[in-house]
Amino acid sequence: MEHAHIDGRAMAIANWQALRLLPAAAVQHPPSGPAPAFERAPAPVEGYSVGTTNAGSIVGAVSLPASYPALQIRPISLTRNAYYGTPGLVAMLVKAAERVAREHPGSVLWAGDLSLPDGGALSPHASHASGRDVDLSFYVSAPSAKADLAPADSAAMRYIDGEGRVSGSELVFDIPRNWALVAAFLEDPVATPQWIFVAAHLRELLLAYGRTHADARLVAKAEVVLMQPRDSSPHADHFHMRIYCGLAERLEGCLDAAPFHSWAPRHEAALAHWLEGLLPFLDTPRVPETKEAIERIVRMNATPAIPHLERLLASDPAARDPAITALAEDALDFLQGRRTPAAWKRWRAEDAPP
Repeated sequence: MEHAHIDGRAMAIANWQALRLLPAAAVQHPPSGPAPAFERAPAPVEGYSVGTTNAGSIVGAVSLPASYPALQIRPISLTRNAYYGTPGLVAMLVKAAERVAREHPGSVLWAGDLSLPDGGALSPHASHASGRDVDLSFYVSAPSAKADLAPADSAAMRYIDGEGRVSGSELVFDIPRNWALVAAFLEDPVATPQWIFVAAHLRELLLAYGRTHADARLVAKAEVVLMQPRDSSPHADHFHMRIYCGLAERLEGCLDAAPFHSWAPRHEAALAHWLEGLLPFLDTPRVPETKEAIERIVRMNATPAIPHLERLLASDPAARDPAITALAEDALDFLQGRRTPAAWKRWRAEDAPP
């Protein structure tokens, strides 16, 4: 399809049409490494995850509340400075902790590591790089004088045995409260969990409770999201939750890894509409506009743009700026999985070829 010529003035008027639907706010930039030119563009969201959970970063991260009755930060995570996440994740944690505390007075959710203020590698974790992961201590309880259970939550991540008990103590894994937490995450109207990692024997305790106390559709989601990981510890002492990228984050370079649950929004129609708005700028001879368009396409990991980039490279090279040629070749190699320029490594999908 041929596109009308668009000059720099029209580019400014267009102002990235899709972003008009999104909130605008000034944010900080990633702190290190060579950054593509589109880092100069105003960010459309308060804060967002960039790249993958294993090799990404955060722009405009927010911290968990320092002192909040229903939600506390583990001292070791304070020491590590690892209590930063995307606005969506932090809001989700606050809402869920509040909900559990309303339903079960006295409950305190202890949050472990999220991410560093700018993201990046966080030892000893393989993930937690882009503000979409969090470790959470289990709710535990002790038998009370009334023969029921009383909250005994603390910062400790206690190992829970096959009987649902804390090894070496009278404390137990509080199934109703831990289920209430899982339900709050799964019912969040904004953020969507991809995984809640937990040991298989605790997963079964939670699902058994859910099947007798919750809607079947909610239990069906929990059956998918609750999972013992295959490539790390079984998670018998804490939850590890990961959320998907939101739409605004995907426009800024946030990358999810498969699988994609059937109910999780993928925003494909919105992204396709956004891409359609970018494609005309591949035809303009003005270098800044074409460069911005190509770099935005890379940031979105927009593989449907491949034939349009190929068409750009097939045009008369004498009429094309060499910088655009080099950038388009880099973008094409990146989107086809052949090569990843150093400045774009944060946007490489975790399951893509190196």
